[in-house]
Amino acid sequence: MPGVVATRDELLPFVGPPFGLPLWGALARLQYPRAALLWSFLIALSFGLLTAGAVRLIAPSAGGVRYLAALALGAGFGPLTSGMALGQVAVCACAATIAAQFALQRRNALVAAGAASIAALQPNLGIALAARLPERRALIAFALAAAVAAGCSASALGSLEGLARYLSIVREHAAAEAGIAIQTTFAAVAVAFGSDPGLAGAIALAAAVATLVALCTLFATRRYGSLERFALAGAALPLALPFAHEHDFTIALFPALACALRCSGTTWIVAAFASIGVAVDWLGLAQRPGGATQSWCLAGVAALALAALGPAELGARRFWPLALLPLVVLAGAIAAAHPAPVWPDALPPNFQAPHELSNAQVWRSEQLEAGLGKRDAVWGALRLCSLLGCAALWAAAARGLRAPGAERPR
Repeated sequence: MPGVVATRDELLPFVGPPFGLPLWGALARLQYPRAALLWSFLIALSFGLLTAGAVRLIAPSAGGVRYLAALALGAGFGPLTSGMALGQVAVCACAATIAAQFALQRRNALVAAGAASIAALQPNLGIALAARLPERRALIAFALAAAVAAGCSASALGSLEGLARYLSIVREHAAAEAGIAIQTTFAAVAVAFGSDPGLAGAIALAAAVATLVALCTLFATRRYGSLERFALAGAALPLALPFAHEHDFTIALFPALACALRCSGTTWIVAAFASIGVAVDWLGLAQRPGGATQSWCLAGVAALALAALGPAELGARRFWPLALLPLVVLAGAIAAAHPAPVWPDALPPNFQAPHELSNAQVWRSEQLEAGLGKRDAVWGALRLCSLLGCAALWAAAARGLRAPGAERPR
């Protein structure tokens, strides 16, 4: 692979569902340029689904300007652009959740099952599809997807011993990134503010339980349709995840578009401010101080895109989210005084982990050596901005997307 420094360890392990092995195995057998070209095509297709596809779902009669605005919002949405730049499967998984919505709308359970299987390649994001339950067709589609996933996983693992080993690796890999700066979770933020791991875990668990209870309470009111429930889940999910990187916040793009197209008045303004809060790659301001101007420009593009998507009756108030740009500049200045390292660039040129370590242990040693294990309150505050943005977006969606005549599950 181009760019790898052969004199040092640059192991970057990832753990996914076992049923994904045939896909990754097929890509691994291709020469790197061909694999990169194919994956880039899939990432580009996913971008189209996440932007134009979402508009088609939310506002089928929308004009061309709004489709262009949605594309611009996607281009300025930090989690999505970060995921695309890094070639993250999270982008494809989020796009697959959109594809599943189309299939369920058209009452095609088989296609929905296929889309759900792709979404499940990133389980912490694919779980957002559970918002479509207990609709009958969703139950059928997800049962089919679960059966295929279980069968393929059993084939890949081979035995109960294989399953036990896989679960052990999952736990080990999760522990390898616990409290590390690249994790954007309440637990990681609490650690950055000086909390001990036990208390940080308790805070994260409390946030997850509260989020789940609140979501179930909202769904129980029957005031939200299928797409509205999915939007609420997308906004709330990052608040409950025990393991999340910046690109995982791509799942919040759909609720951001739903609020931009469907909300009005003060609710729209709150949602737009919240969407910018999620769109900015706050930790990136510390990791790439030289790119602060780029982050500011992308935030401006996102704000202007939201203005184009918003209701005309708001007039000049649609541009109020541009007021967040000075805050991005200020955050960039503060972050520049607390620079965060970037893996693997921050590793010494001859770094070698002990050979007896497991893959997960090597990965953790690389992060600690690079400086990503440092407890820095500024880094924590930057990541907290993303989480607070999701919370505000969720609140706005809960208010602006509800309707007395919302459809009941079928």
